Amino acid sequence: MLGSIFSAYFILTIATAFFAVIPFETIRQYSTSVDSTGIVSADIDGDGDIDLVISNRGTSTVSVLYNDGTGFFQTAINYQTGIVPRYVDGADFDHDGDFDLCTPDYDGETTTVLMNDGLGTFTIHAQYDTFVPSFLWVDDLDQDGHADILVTHWDEIADPPSQNSALFTPLFNDGNGNFSKGDSSWIGKQPRGGASADLNGDGIKDVVIVNYLSKTVSMLMGLGKRQWSDEIVIQLSGQPRYVILHDFDADLDADMAVIDKEENHFLVFHNDGNANFALEDTHATSNHPHSMDGGDVDNDGDIDVVVTHVGSSQQLLFLNDGTGQFASPQVLIMTGGPAEVQFTDVNEDNLLDIVSANVNWEDRGASVLRQGICEGEDCNDNGISDYCELPDCNMNALPDDCDITSGFSTDANSNGIPDECELDCNGNGFPDSYDISSGLSGDCNLNGVPDDCDWIVLGDCDNDGLLDGCEIDDNNDYIPDDCQCMADFTGDGTVKIHDLLQLISFWGELPPPHSDPLPHDLNQDREINIHDLLLLVGDWGDCPDATLPQIEGACCLGSAMCGELLETACHVRGGLYMGDNTSCQNIDCTLP
Repeated sequence: MLGSIFSAYFILTIATAFFAVIPFETIRQYSTSVDSTGIVSADIDGDGDIDLVISNRGTSTVSVLYNDGTGFFQTAINYQTGIVPRYVDGADFDHDGDFDLCTPDYDGETTTVLMNDGLGTFTIHAQYDTFVPSFLWVDDLDQDGHADILVTHWDEIADPPSQNSALFTPLFNDGNGNFSKGDSSWIGKQPRGGASADLNGDGIKDVVIVNYLSKTVSMLMGLGKRQWSDEIVIQLSGQPRYVILHDFDADLDADMAVIDKEENHFLVFHNDGNANFALEDTHATSNHPHSMDGGDVDNDGDIDVVVTHVGSSQQLLFLNDGTGQFASPQVLIMTGGPAEVQFTDVNEDNLLDIVSANVNWEDRGASVLRQGICEGEDCNDNGISDYCELPDCNMNALPDDCDITSGFSTDANSNGIPDECELDCNGNGFPDSYDISSGLSGDCNLNGVPDDCDWIVLGDCDNDGLLDGCEIDDNNDYIPDDCQCMADFTGDGTVKIHDLLQLISFWGELPPPHSDPLPHDLNQDREINIHDLLLLVGDWGDCPDATLPQIEGACCLGSAMCGELLETACHVRGGLYMGDNTSCQNIDCTLP
Protein backbone atom coordinates (compact mmCIF):
# COMPACT_ATOMS: atom_id res chain seq x y z
CA MET A 1 0.00 0.00 0.00
CA LEU A 2 1.50 3.32 -0.99
CA GLY A 3 1.90 5.91 1.74
CA SER A 4 -1.24 7.94 2.30
CA ILE A 5 -1.20 11.41 0.87
CA PHE A 6 -3.50 14.26 1.64
CA SER A 7 -3.87 17.86 0.67
CA ALA A 8 -4.65 21.32 1.79
CA TYR A 9 -5.94 22.91 -1.39
CA PHE A 10 -4.92 26.36 -0.45
CA ILE A 11 -1.98 28.23 1.04
CA LEU A 12 -2.69 31.51 2.76
CA THR A 13 0.14 34.05 2.50
CA ILE A 14 0.45 37.48 4.05
CA ALA A 15 3.39 39.81 3.46
CA THR A 16 4.38 43.34 4.21
CA ALA A 17 5.27 45.91 1.59
CA PHE A 18 8.96 45.28 2.29
CA PHE A 19 9.07 41.55 1.57
CA ALA A 20 8.04 39.39 -1.37
CA VAL A 21 5.76 36.47 -0.79
CA ILE A 22 7.62 33.16 -1.12
CA PRO A 23 5.56 30.84 -3.34
CA PHE A 24 4.95 27.27 -2.20
CA GLU A 25 3.31 24.36 -3.95
CA THR A 26 0.41 22.33 -2.53
CA ILE A 27 1.30 20.67 0.77
CA ARG A 28 1.69 16.90 0.66
CA GLN A 29 1.32 14.77 3.77
CA TYR A 30 2.48 11.19 4.26
CA SER A 31 1.69 8.35 6.63
CA THR A 32 4.28 7.50 9.28
CA SER A 33 3.01 6.13 12.58
CA VAL A 34 1.50 7.46 15.82
CA ASP A 35 2.39 10.71 17.67
CA SER A 36 5.10 11.86 15.26
CA THR A 37 7.15 14.70 16.78
CA GLY A 38 10.77 14.70 15.59
CA ILE A 39 12.31 15.01 12.11
CA VAL A 40 15.70 14.98 10.43
CA SER A 41 16.46 15.13 6.70
CA ALA A 42 19.46 13.52 5.00
CA ASP A 43 20.42 11.20 2.16
CA ILE A 44 19.59 8.00 4.02
CA ASP A 45 19.98 5.41 1.25
CA GLY A 46 22.95 6.94 -0.60
CA ASP A 47 21.11 7.68 -3.85
CA GLY A 48 21.88 11.41 -3.84
CA ASP A 49 18.52 12.83 -2.79
CA ILE A 50 17.10 13.94 0.54
CA ASP A 51 15.08 11.45 2.56
CA LEU A 52 13.12 12.12 5.76
CA VAL A 53 13.21 10.41 9.15
CA ILE A 54 10.35 10.88 11.62
CA SER A 55 10.31 9.81 15.28
CA ASN A 56 7.04 8.30 16.50
CA ARG A 57 6.37 8.45 20.23
CA GLY A 58 3.24 6.29 20.05
CA THR A 59 4.92 3.23 18.50
CA SER A 60 8.54 3.71 19.61
CA THR A 61 9.71 3.70 16.01
CA VAL A 62 11.39 5.91 13.47
CA SER A 63 9.80 6.14 10.01
CA VAL A 64 12.19 6.51 7.08
CA LEU A 65 10.50 8.15 4.07
CA TYR A 66 12.59 7.45 0.99
CA ASN A 67 12.71 10.09 -1.74
CA ASP A 68 11.97 8.79 -5.25
CA GLY A 69 14.31 11.39 -6.72
CA THR A 70 11.64 13.97 -7.57
CA GLY A 71 10.67 15.09 -4.08
CA PHE A 72 7.94 12.48 -3.63
CA PHE A 73 8.13 9.92 -0.83
CA GLN A 74 6.43 6.77 -2.08
CA THR A 75 8.02 4.35 0.38
CA ALA A 76 8.05 4.54 4.18
CA ILE A 77 9.52 1.87 6.47
CA ASN A 78 9.38 1.86 10.27
CA TYR A 79 12.33 0.77 12.42
CA GLN A 80 12.16 0.04 16.12
CA THR A 81 14.05 2.28 18.51
CA GLY A 82 13.84 3.05 22.25
CA ILE A 83 10.58 3.61 24.10
CA VAL A 84 8.87 6.95 23.30
CA PRO A 85 11.47 8.68 21.10
CA ARG A 86 10.70 12.40 21.31
CA TYR A 87 13.15 13.49 18.60
CA VAL A 88 15.60 12.07 16.07
CA ASP A 89 18.94 13.30 14.72
CA GLY A 90 21.97 11.73 13.15
CA ALA A 91 25.31 11.82 11.35
CA ASP A 92 27.86 9.36 9.99
CA PHE A 93 28.82 8.10 13.44
CA ASP A 94 31.11 5.26 12.32
CA HIS A 95 32.71 6.99 9.28
CA ASP A 96 31.48 4.37 6.82
CA GLY A 97 29.91 6.90 4.46
CA ASP A 98 26.25 6.63 5.45
CA PHE A 99 23.90 8.52 7.77
CA ASP A 100 23.19 6.92 11.16
CA LEU A 101 20.49 7.91 13.68
CA CYS A 102 19.95 8.55 17.37
CA THR A 103 16.85 9.13 19.51
CA PRO A 104 16.14 10.35 23.07
CA ASP A 105 13.81 7.73 24.54
CA TYR A 106 11.70 9.57 27.11
CA ASP A 107 10.02 6.56 28.73
CA GLY A 108 12.75 4.05 27.92
CA GLU A 109 15.31 6.25 29.74
CA THR A 110 17.88 5.56 27.06
CA THR A 111 19.63 7.25 24.17
CA THR A 112 19.47 4.86 21.22
CA VAL A 113 21.97 4.74 18.35
CA LEU A 114 20.77 3.09 15.12
CA MET A 115 23.31 2.15 12.47
CA ASN A 116 22.70 2.37 8.72
CA ASP A 117 23.76 -0.62 6.60
CA GLY A 118 24.51 1.72 3.70
CA LEU A 119 21.25 1.00 1.92
CA GLY A 120 19.03 2.96 4.29
CA THR A 121 18.12 0.06 6.61
CA PHE A 122 18.58 0.51 10.35
CA THR A 123 19.24 -1.69 13.37
CA ILE A 124 19.82 -0.72 16.99
CA HIS A 125 23.57 -0.53 17.62
CA ALA A 126 23.60 0.55 21.27
CA GLN A 127 21.46 2.11 23.99
CA TYR A 128 22.92 4.36 26.69
CA ASP A 129 21.19 4.84 30.03
CA THR A 130 19.87 8.41 30.19
CA PHE A 131 17.24 9.29 32.77
CA VAL A 132 14.18 10.84 31.04
CA PRO A 133 15.96 12.35 28.01
CA SER A 134 13.90 15.23 26.66
CA PHE A 135 15.96 16.38 23.68
CA LEU A 136 19.14 15.64 21.76
CA TRP A 137 21.09 16.96 18.83
CA VAL A 138 24.32 16.05 17.07
CA ASP A 139 27.50 18.15 16.83
CA ASP A 140 31.25 17.58 16.95
CA LEU A 141 31.32 19.15 20.37
CA ASP A 142 34.98 18.46 21.20
CA GLN A 143 36.06 19.11 17.59
CA ASP A 144 37.97 15.86 17.18
CA GLY A 145 36.35 15.06 13.82
CA HIS A 146 33.70 12.70 15.23
CA ALA A 147 29.99 13.51 15.58
CA ASP A 148 28.92 13.49 19.24
CA ILE A 149 25.43 13.27 20.74
CA LEU A 150 24.29 16.07 23.08
CA VAL A 151 21.50 15.10 25.47
CA THR A 152 19.33 17.05 27.92
CA HIS A 153 17.67 14.95 30.62
CA TRP A 154 16.26 14.97 34.13
CA ASP A 155 18.26 14.25 37.29
CA GLU A 156 17.13 10.88 38.68
CA ILE A 157 18.45 11.69 42.16
CA ALA A 158 16.32 14.83 42.52
CA ASP A 159 13.01 14.64 44.39
CA PRO A 160 10.96 14.98 42.31
CA PRO A 161 13.07 15.04 39.13
CA SER A 162 10.49 17.01 37.11
CA GLN A 163 10.56 19.95 39.52
CA ASN A 164 14.31 20.30 39.96
CA SER A 165 17.35 21.27 37.93
CA ALA A 166 18.07 18.97 35.00
CA LEU A 167 21.32 17.91 33.34
CA PHE A 168 23.16 18.27 30.06
CA THR A 169 25.30 15.24 29.23
CA PRO A 170 27.44 14.88 26.09
CA LEU A 171 28.05 11.42 24.62
CA PHE A 172 31.49 11.48 22.98
CA ASN A 173 32.10 9.38 19.87
CA ASP A 174 35.27 7.27 19.61
CA GLY A 175 35.10 7.45 15.80
CA ASN A 176 33.59 3.99 15.41
CA GLY A 177 30.09 4.90 16.55
CA ASN A 178 30.66 3.91 20.16
CA PHE A 179 29.91 6.58 22.75
CA SER A 180 31.04 7.36 26.27
CA LYS A 181 29.45 9.82 28.67
CA GLY A 182 31.21 13.07 29.38
CA ASP A 183 30.82 15.18 32.50
CA SER A 184 27.26 16.36 33.12
CA SER A 185 26.36 20.02 33.70
CA TRP A 186 23.45 21.50 35.65
CA ILE A 187 20.81 23.33 33.65
CA GLY A 188 17.25 24.58 34.31
CA LYS A 189 14.07 22.65 34.99
CA GLN A 190 12.46 20.55 32.25
CA PRO A 191 14.76 21.30 29.30
CA ARG A 192 13.00 21.32 25.95
CA GLY A 193 15.52 22.26 23.24
CA GLY A 194 19.22 22.89 22.68
CA ALA A 195 21.84 24.05 20.20
CA SER A 196 25.62 24.52 20.08
CA ALA A 197 28.06 26.94 18.44
CA ASP A 198 31.13 29.04 19.25
CA LEU A 199 29.42 31.99 20.92
CA ASN A 200 32.43 34.06 22.00
CA GLY A 201 34.93 33.48 19.19
CA ASP A 202 37.45 31.46 21.20
CA GLY A 203 37.28 28.47 18.88
CA ILE A 204 35.51 26.23 21.40
CA LYS A 205 31.92 25.04 21.07
CA ASP A 206 29.40 26.41 23.61
CA VAL A 207 25.97 25.04 24.47
CA VAL A 208 22.59 26.76 24.81
CA ILE A 209 19.50 25.03 26.28
CA VAL A 210 15.98 26.34 26.89
CA ASN A 211 14.18 25.19 30.04
CA TYR A 212 10.39 25.07 29.99
CA LEU A 213 9.55 24.98 33.70
CA SER A 214 12.20 27.35 35.07
CA LYS A 215 11.55 29.79 32.18
CA THR A 216 15.26 30.18 31.50
CA VAL A 217 17.95 29.89 28.88
CA SER A 218 21.06 28.02 30.09
CA MET A 219 24.43 28.88 28.53
CA LEU A 220 27.38 26.54 29.11
CA MET A 221 30.59 28.09 27.84
CA GLY A 222 33.23 25.73 26.49
CA LEU A 223 36.51 25.71 28.41
CA GLY A 224 38.34 23.15 26.26
CA LYS A 225 39.31 19.56 27.07
CA ARG A 226 35.65 18.53 27.20
CA GLN A 227 34.88 20.93 30.05
CA TRP A 228 32.20 23.62 30.32
CA SER A 229 31.52 26.52 32.64
CA ASP A 230 28.79 26.58 35.22
CA GLU A 231 25.36 27.53 33.91
CA ILE A 232 24.88 31.17 32.87
CA VAL A 233 21.17 31.98 33.13
CA ILE A 234 19.02 34.23 30.96
CA GLN A 235 15.63 34.63 32.67
CA LEU A 236 12.52 34.88 30.50
CA SER A 237 8.90 35.62 31.39
CA GLY A 238 7.29 32.79 29.44
CA GLN A 239 8.07 29.13 28.82
CA PRO A 240 10.78 28.64 26.15
CA ARG A 241 10.26 25.60 23.93
CA TYR A 242 12.96 25.61 21.23
CA VAL A 243 16.20 27.45 20.38
CA ILE A 244 18.38 27.91 17.29
CA LEU A 245 21.74 29.65 16.81
CA HIS A 246 22.54 31.54 13.56
CA ASP A 247 24.27 34.72 12.47
CA PHE A 248 21.09 36.69 11.84
CA ASP A 249 22.69 40.15 11.61
CA ALA A 250 25.71 39.18 9.46
CA ASP A 251 28.32 40.34 12.00
CA LEU A 252 30.12 36.96 12.05
CA ASP A 253 28.90 35.72 15.43
CA ALA A 254 26.09 33.36 16.43
CA ASP A 255 22.84 35.03 17.45
CA MET A 256 19.96 33.25 19.19
CA ALA A 257 16.25 32.79 18.47
CA VAL A 258 13.84 31.31 21.03
CA ILE A 259 10.16 30.45 20.86
CA ASP A 260 7.97 30.89 23.93
CA LYS A 261 5.07 28.44 24.12
CA GLU A 262 3.30 30.11 27.05
CA GLU A 263 3.17 33.67 25.71
CA ASN A 264 3.20 32.70 21.98
CA HIS A 265 6.30 34.69 21.07
CA PHE A 266 9.29 34.43 18.74
CA LEU A 267 12.28 36.13 20.43
CA VAL A 268 15.46 37.28 18.67
CA PHE A 269 18.65 37.90 20.68
CA HIS A 270 21.73 39.51 19.11
CA ASN A 271 25.22 38.53 20.21
CA ASP A 272 27.88 41.22 20.80
CA GLY A 273 30.58 38.72 19.85
CA ASN A 274 31.46 37.89 23.46
CA ALA A 275 28.37 35.76 24.21
CA ASN A 276 26.47 38.71 25.68
CA PHE A 277 22.96 38.52 24.27
CA ALA A 278 20.49 41.40 24.03
CA LEU A 279 16.82 40.94 23.20
CA GLU A 280 16.50 42.59 19.79
CA ASP A 281 12.89 41.89 18.88
CA THR A 282 9.74 40.02 19.91
CA HIS A 283 7.12 38.79 17.45
CA ALA A 284 3.71 37.27 18.10
CA THR A 285 3.22 33.68 16.91
CA SER A 286 0.22 31.42 16.43
CA ASN A 287 -1.04 29.19 19.24
CA HIS A 288 1.48 26.93 21.06
CA PRO A 289 4.66 27.32 18.99
CA HIS A 290 6.64 24.09 19.09
CA SER A 291 9.70 24.28 16.85
CA MET A 292 11.64 26.40 14.37
CA ASP A 293 14.53 26.28 11.94
CA GLY A 294 16.74 28.78 10.20
CA GLY A 295 17.82 28.94 6.56
CA ASP A 296 18.10 31.25 3.57
CA VAL A 297 14.70 30.47 2.10
CA ASP A 298 14.66 33.42 -0.33
CA ASN A 299 18.32 33.08 -1.43
CA ASP A 300 19.21 36.66 -0.48
CA GLY A 301 22.21 35.73 1.67
CA ASP A 302 20.69 35.98 5.16
CA ILE A 303 19.05 33.55 7.58
CA ASP A 304 15.25 33.39 7.66
CA VAL A 305 13.19 31.50 10.25
CA VAL A 306 10.14 29.22 10.09
CA VAL A 307 8.06 28.61 13.25
CA THR A 308 5.60 25.73 13.60
CA HIS A 309 2.74 25.32 16.06
CA VAL A 310 1.02 22.18 17.31
CA GLY A 311 -2.02 24.28 18.28
CA SER A 312 -2.60 26.06 14.97
CA SER A 313 -2.80 25.37 11.26
CA GLN A 314 -1.05 28.70 10.59
CA GLN A 315 2.73 28.31 10.47
CA LEU A 316 4.89 31.43 10.21
CA LEU A 317 7.78 32.26 7.87
CA PHE A 318 9.87 35.21 9.11
CA LEU A 319 12.04 36.79 6.41
CA ASN A 320 15.25 38.53 7.44
CA ASP A 321 16.03 42.01 6.07
CA GLY A 322 19.77 41.30 6.28
CA THR A 323 20.29 43.07 9.61
CA GLY A 324 18.63 40.48 11.83
CA GLN A 325 15.29 42.27 11.78
CA PHE A 326 12.10 40.34 10.99
CA ALA A 327 8.91 42.10 9.94
CA SER A 328 5.40 40.64 9.76
CA PRO A 329 5.53 36.95 8.82
CA GLN A 330 4.20 35.11 5.83
CA VAL A 331 1.51 32.64 6.93
CA LEU A 332 1.63 29.06 5.62
CA ILE A 333 -1.28 26.69 6.13
CA MET A 334 0.08 23.35 7.41
CA THR A 335 -2.46 21.19 9.22
CA GLY A 336 -1.95 18.16 11.46
CA GLY A 337 -0.13 19.79 14.38
CA PRO A 338 3.36 20.40 12.93
CA ALA A 339 5.90 19.66 15.67
CA GLU A 340 9.61 19.73 14.76
CA VAL A 341 10.35 21.47 11.47
CA GLN A 342 13.33 21.72 9.10
CA PHE A 343 14.37 23.57 6.00
CA THR A 344 15.73 21.22 3.33
CA ASP A 345 15.80 20.88 -0.46
CA VAL A 346 13.82 17.74 -1.29
CA ASN A 347 13.77 18.15 -5.10
CA GLU A 348 17.26 19.56 -5.82
CA ASP A 349 16.12 22.87 -7.27
CA ASN A 350 18.39 24.92 -4.96
CA LEU A 351 15.36 26.26 -3.12
CA LEU A 352 14.71 25.43 0.53
CA ASP A 353 11.52 23.50 1.19
CA ILE A 354 9.80 23.00 4.55
CA VAL A 355 9.27 19.57 6.13
CA SER A 356 7.74 18.73 9.50
CA ALA A 357 6.61 15.91 11.75
CA ASN A 358 2.90 16.08 12.62
CA VAL A 359 1.74 15.03 16.07
CA ASN A 360 -2.04 15.43 15.78
CA TRP A 361 -2.94 13.13 12.87
CA GLU A 362 -2.03 9.46 12.94
CA ASP A 363 -2.35 9.09 9.17
CA ARG A 364 -0.47 12.28 8.21
CA GLY A 365 2.73 12.10 10.24
CA ALA A 366 4.94 14.02 7.81
CA SER A 367 4.35 17.22 5.84
CA VAL A 368 6.31 18.41 2.80
CA LEU A 369 5.80 21.98 1.59
CA ARG A 370 7.91 22.54 -1.51
CA GLN A 371 8.95 25.99 -2.59
CA GLY A 372 7.93 26.92 -6.11
CA ILE A 373 5.01 27.68 -8.42
CA CYS A 374 2.71 24.99 -9.77
CA GLU A 375 3.03 24.95 -13.54
CA GLY A 376 2.58 22.41 -16.33
CA GLU A 377 -0.04 20.03 -17.71
CA ASP A 378 -3.65 20.11 -16.48
CA CYS A 379 -5.16 16.74 -17.41
CA ASN A 380 -8.68 17.51 -16.19
CA ASP A 381 -8.75 21.19 -17.23
CA ASN A 382 -9.68 22.42 -13.75
CA GLY A 383 -7.02 25.13 -13.58
CA ILE A 384 -4.68 23.24 -11.23
CA SER A 385 -1.36 21.89 -12.46
CA ASP A 386 -1.22 18.09 -12.39
CA TYR A 387 1.97 18.26 -10.37
CA CYS A 388 0.20 20.09 -7.56
CA GLU A 389 -3.31 18.65 -7.71
CA LEU A 390 -4.34 16.28 -4.97
CA PRO A 391 -5.37 13.65 -4.12
CA ASP A 392 -2.58 11.80 -5.90
CA CYS A 393 -2.40 8.61 -3.85
CA ASN A 394 0.19 6.84 -6.01
CA MET A 395 2.34 9.98 -6.24
CA ASN A 396 2.87 9.84 -10.01
CA ALA A 397 2.24 13.61 -10.49
CA LEU A 398 -1.25 12.93 -11.90
CA PRO A 399 -4.41 13.45 -9.84
CA ASP A 400 -6.35 10.30 -9.03
CA ASP A 401 -9.29 11.15 -11.29
CA CYS A 402 -6.96 11.41 -14.30
CA ASP A 403 -5.33 8.08 -13.43
CA ILE A 404 -8.77 6.48 -13.53
CA THR A 405 -10.19 8.20 -16.64
CA SER A 406 -7.00 7.57 -18.59
CA GLY A 407 -7.04 3.86 -17.74
CA PHE A 408 -3.71 4.03 -15.91
CA SER A 409 -5.56 2.90 -12.76
CA THR A 410 -8.70 0.84 -12.20
CA ASP A 411 -11.49 1.75 -9.79
CA ALA A 412 -13.45 -1.45 -9.21
CA ASN A 413 -15.81 -0.01 -6.61
CA SER A 414 -16.26 3.37 -8.35
CA ASN A 415 -15.34 5.44 -5.32
CA GLY A 416 -12.84 7.68 -7.10
CA ILE A 417 -9.79 6.06 -5.48
CA PRO A 418 -7.39 4.05 -7.67
CA ASP A 419 -7.48 0.39 -6.64
CA GLU A 420 -3.72 0.28 -5.99
CA CYS A 421 -4.17 2.86 -3.24
CA GLU A 422 -6.84 0.95 -1.33
CA LEU A 423 -6.42 -1.84 1.19
CA ASP A 424 -5.96 -5.19 -0.52
CA CYS A 425 -5.08 -7.57 2.29
CA ASN A 426 -5.19 -10.75 0.19
CA GLY A 427 -3.25 -9.29 -2.74
CA ASN A 428 -5.79 -10.26 -5.40
CA GLY A 429 -5.72 -6.85 -7.11
CA PHE A 430 -9.11 -5.74 -5.82
CA PRO A 431 -9.83 -3.50 -2.83
CA ASP A 432 -11.06 -5.31 0.28
CA SER A 433 -14.34 -3.40 0.15
CA TYR A 434 -14.93 -4.63 -3.41
CA ASP A 435 -14.06 -8.22 -2.44
CA ILE A 436 -16.81 -8.13 0.18
CA SER A 437 -19.46 -6.18 -1.74
CA SER A 438 -19.05 -8.33 -4.87
CA GLY A 439 -19.03 -11.64 -3.00
CA LEU A 440 -15.44 -12.52 -3.90
CA SER A 441 -14.77 -12.83 -0.16
CA GLY A 442 -17.02 -13.24 2.83
CA ASP A 443 -17.11 -11.04 5.91
CA CYS A 444 -18.90 -13.17 8.48
CA ASN A 445 -18.07 -10.92 11.44
CA LEU A 446 -18.91 -7.72 9.52
CA ASN A 447 -15.64 -5.99 10.40
CA GLY A 448 -14.87 -4.85 6.85
CA VAL A 449 -11.96 -7.29 6.48
CA PRO A 450 -12.29 -10.25 4.08
CA ASP A 451 -12.49 -13.53 5.97
CA ASP A 452 -9.45 -14.98 4.22
CA CYS A 453 -7.37 -12.15 5.75
CA ASP A 454 -9.01 -12.40 9.15
CA TRP A 455 -8.16 -16.11 9.41
CA ILE A 456 -4.48 -15.19 9.75
CA VAL A 457 -5.24 -13.26 12.94
CA LEU A 458 -8.47 -14.62 14.34
CA GLY A 459 -7.96 -18.30 13.56
CA ASP A 460 -10.17 -21.27 12.76
CA CYS A 461 -9.77 -23.65 15.69
CA ASP A 462 -11.74 -26.54 14.14
CA ASN A 463 -10.60 -25.99 10.55
CA ASP A 464 -14.13 -25.83 9.18
CA GLY A 465 -13.60 -22.68 7.09
CA LEU A 466 -15.40 -20.35 9.49
CA LEU A 467 -13.59 -17.76 11.60
CA ASP A 468 -13.64 -18.47 15.31
CA GLY A 469 -15.45 -15.18 15.87
CA CYS A 470 -18.19 -16.23 13.44
CA GLU A 471 -18.94 -19.66 14.90
CA ILE A 472 -21.83 -20.59 17.21
CA ASP A 473 -20.96 -19.64 20.79
CA ASP A 474 -23.94 -20.51 22.99
CA ASN A 475 -22.17 -19.67 26.25
CA ASN A 476 -20.76 -16.36 24.99
CA ASP A 477 -17.22 -17.09 26.14
CA TYR A 478 -15.68 -16.17 22.75
CA ILE A 479 -14.68 -19.83 22.15
CA PRO A 480 -16.56 -21.65 19.34
CA ASP A 481 -18.73 -24.39 20.77
CA ASP A 482 -17.09 -26.85 18.34
CA CYS A 483 -13.73 -26.18 20.02
CA GLN A 484 -14.71 -26.84 23.60
CA CYS A 485 -16.61 -29.37 25.63
CA MET A 486 -18.89 -27.12 27.66
CA ALA A 487 -20.73 -29.89 29.51
CA ASP A 488 -17.65 -31.92 30.45
CA PHE A 489 -17.73 -30.75 34.07
CA THR A 490 -15.60 -33.70 35.27
CA GLY A 491 -12.82 -33.03 32.73
CA ASP A 492 -12.57 -36.64 31.57
CA GLY A 493 -13.08 -35.86 27.85
CA THR A 494 -16.62 -37.28 27.74
CA VAL A 495 -20.07 -35.87 28.48
CA LYS A 496 -21.97 -38.59 30.32
CA ILE A 497 -24.07 -39.41 33.39
CA HIS A 498 -21.69 -37.86 35.92
CA ASP A 499 -21.90 -34.52 34.15
CA LEU A 500 -25.69 -34.80 33.97
CA LEU A 501 -25.90 -35.42 37.71
CA GLN A 502 -23.73 -32.38 38.41
CA LEU A 503 -25.98 -30.16 36.30
CA ILE A 504 -29.11 -31.46 38.06
CA SER A 505 -27.52 -30.83 41.46
CA PHE A 506 -27.30 -27.11 40.61
CA TRP A 507 -30.78 -27.00 39.05
CA GLY A 508 -32.36 -23.56 39.34
CA GLU A 509 -29.39 -22.19 41.27
CA LEU A 510 -28.40 -18.59 40.58
CA PRO A 511 -24.87 -17.26 41.06
CA PRO A 512 -24.42 -14.45 43.59
CA PRO A 513 -24.83 -10.91 42.19
CA HIS A 514 -21.78 -9.55 40.32
CA SER A 515 -20.04 -12.94 40.39
CA ASP A 516 -19.00 -15.08 37.44
CA PRO A 517 -21.75 -17.39 36.10
CA LEU A 518 -21.65 -21.00 37.23
CA PRO A 519 -20.01 -23.34 34.66
CA HIS A 520 -23.20 -25.41 34.67
CA ASP A 521 -25.15 -22.43 33.32
CA LEU A 522 -24.28 -23.43 29.77
CA ASN A 523 -26.21 -20.66 28.02
CA GLN A 524 -25.14 -17.97 30.50
CA ASP A 525 -28.69 -16.81 31.28
CA ARG A 526 -27.98 -16.72 35.04
CA GLU A 527 -30.23 -19.76 35.70
CA ILE A 528 -29.71 -23.51 35.35
CA ASN A 529 -32.77 -25.02 33.69
CA ILE A 530 -34.10 -27.07 30.79
CA HIS A 531 -32.17 -25.01 28.23
CA ASP A 532 -28.88 -26.03 29.82
CA LEU A 533 -30.05 -29.66 29.98
CA LEU A 534 -30.77 -29.63 26.25
CA LEU A 535 -27.29 -28.23 25.51
CA LEU A 536 -25.75 -31.00 27.62
CA VAL A 537 -27.73 -33.65 25.76
CA GLY A 538 -26.51 -32.15 22.49
CA ASP A 539 -22.90 -32.62 23.64
CA TRP A 540 -23.47 -36.20 24.86
CA GLY A 541 -20.57 -38.52 24.20
CA ASP A 542 -16.88 -37.96 23.49
CA CYS A 543 -15.67 -34.36 23.32
CA PRO A 544 -14.71 -33.00 19.86
CA ASP A 545 -11.16 -33.60 18.62
CA ALA A 546 -10.76 -29.82 18.22
CA THR A 547 -11.39 -29.17 21.92
CA LEU A 548 -8.92 -26.54 23.09
CA PRO A 549 -6.83 -27.04 26.22
CA GLN A 550 -8.05 -24.85 29.07
CA ILE A 551 -4.83 -22.82 29.27
CA GLU A 552 -5.32 -19.12 29.86
CA GLY A 553 -3.03 -16.13 29.70
CA ALA A 554 -3.08 -12.36 30.00
CA CYS A 555 -4.87 -10.59 27.14
CA CYS A 556 -4.52 -6.83 26.57
CA LEU A 557 -7.87 -5.41 25.50
CA GLY A 558 -7.52 -1.75 24.58
CA SER A 559 -4.98 0.63 26.09
CA ALA A 560 -5.29 -0.35 29.74
CA MET A 561 -7.64 -3.32 30.21
CA CYS A 562 -6.28 -6.80 30.84
CA GLY A 563 -8.15 -10.10 31.16
CA GLU A 564 -7.01 -13.69 31.57
CA LEU A 565 -8.48 -15.65 28.66
CA LEU A 566 -7.81 -18.56 26.36
CA GLU A 567 -5.69 -17.49 23.41
CA THR A 568 -8.54 -18.02 20.94
CA ALA A 569 -10.94 -15.94 23.07
CA CYS A 570 -8.32 -13.16 23.24
CA HIS A 571 -7.99 -13.09 19.44
CA VAL A 572 -11.76 -13.15 18.88
CA ARG A 573 -12.09 -10.10 21.13
CA GLY A 574 -9.36 -8.29 19.20
CA GLY A 575 -6.87 -8.45 22.05
CA LEU A 576 -3.12 -9.03 22.24
CA TYR A 577 -2.30 -12.38 23.84
CA MET A 578 0.67 -12.17 26.20
CA GLY A 579 1.39 -15.91 26.48
CA ASP A 580 0.15 -19.05 28.21
CA ASN A 581 -0.07 -18.92 32.01
CA THR A 582 0.78 -15.20 32.14
CA SER A 583 -0.98 -13.11 34.75
CA CYS A 584 -2.46 -9.64 34.40
CA GLN A 585 -0.65 -8.75 37.61
CA ASN A 586 2.62 -8.84 35.66
CA ILE A 587 1.39 -7.14 32.50
CA ASP A 588 1.16 -3.40 31.76
CA CYS A 589 -1.19 -3.01 28.81
CA THR A 590 -0.50 0.76 28.63
CA LEU A 591 3.04 0.22 27.32
CA PRO A 592 3.40 1.05 23.61
